[in-house]
Amino acid sequence: MLDHLNPADPGFARDPYPYYARLRAQGPAARVPLTNGTHAWLVTGYDQARAVLSDPRFSNVPPQGAGRPGPDSPARRARGCLARHMLNSDAPDHTRLRRLTTAAFTPRRVDALRPRIEHLADGLVTELAGELDRHGTADLVDAFAFPLPVLVIGEVLGVPEADRADLREWTYRVGSPADALEPGAVDEAWTRLHAYFTQLIGHKRESPGDDLFSTLVHDASEGGLDDGELLAMAFLLLFAGYETTMNLLASATLMLLTHEEELDAARRGGPGRWAAVVEETLRHGSPLEGTTWRRTTERVDLGGGAVIPAEDSVLVVLAAANRDPGHFPAPDDFQPARYLPEGRRAAPHLAFGHGSHFCLGSRLGRLEAAVALPRLFDALPGLALAADPAELPYRPGLLVRGPRRVPVRRR
Repeated sequence: MLDHLNPADPGFARDPYPYYARLRAQGPAARVPLTNGTHAWLVTGYDQARAVLSDPRFSNVPPQGAGRPGPDSPARRARGCLARHMLNSDAPDHTRLRRLTTAAFTPRRVDALRPRIEHLADGLVTELAGELDRHGTADLVDAFAFPLPVLVIGEVLGVPEADRADLREWTYRVGSPADALEPGAVDEAWTRLHAYFTQLIGHKRESPGDDLFSTLVHDASEGGLDDGELLAMAFLLLFAGYETTMNLLASATLMLLTHEEELDAARRGGPGRWAAVVEETLRHGSPLEGTTWRRTTERVDLGGGAVIPAEDSVLVVLAAANRDPGHFPAPDDFQPARYLPEGRRAAPHLAFGHGSHFCLGSRLGRLEAAVALPRLFDALPGLALAADPAELPYRPGLLVRGPRRVPVRRR
């Protein structure tokens, strides 16, 4: 009998991997009891995860009445509107929405952001050094891992810098289980996000800039995006644009600070070694713990005794698939060398998903980490962790994963 899965439990958030390993040992997918009294299928094997993510029988469109029942309210209406993003859609709607945004994330356009990312990273490292001088300690999440991606995506969306701290707080709330927060905190965040993006769209219509969001607001190709789709797209780009990269940077710094031999190797190895650190962090730390929820449109036999009925909820757990011992030897060990160009490379990780919903911002996230990490550790060579890593709190939930704090000091 499986234990109930409680995503809000701090112990589970800190280390969910033993639970996922037990699920994987039972077969390609397991029907898991949730603390809210319902059940869901969790897919934890690497091969099965790839299969589900490319199988049209698993729909991304939430069923009618999905979520906890409740009375109509501004928050409920806002949640419904902002949830119309392309991760919650199937073809042909998903195909149209993705095509309208793909042009913003071409390799050429993303790579052109490198000088700006370098400038922003250098400025944040300088501020971090000053904070360490003044106070003796600093939090790498608040001082570095959060502000860099939020500054970058803020520029992409044309969001004023003064608003970015509020947006971080609201997206943190909507990405967390309601049980982990004070009553009403999630509903308030949905309402505020809806109001903010409604105002932003109006501003872009009247005074467009050279940012991506202005382009989407004024793009009339294929009919363009209606106001509801623009609201949902703004939320998706904000959430995906900084939340995952923040967790990637936070997890990478924590791993390097607790694996000094890997930090020394990265400093000696140059860009190729730093790129391997990024890839191994994406695998080992999986900034996206799971995909968005899917549902079966018909009965699906995944093999190994896993037969999922029609209209059942299914979650592909990327964090578990990325530690499948059938594809990654010593999967719980942090070994960047497995992604070095020479020798036999490890299997491609699934940190950015797979199939038609593969993350559009994957190149941008990799670029930010590849730029930021060497700049941080080259400028502050004596950086050390200022807390017991086993006691650091992690983000609750099944969507995103990363340490909430990474306190550091100088040696």
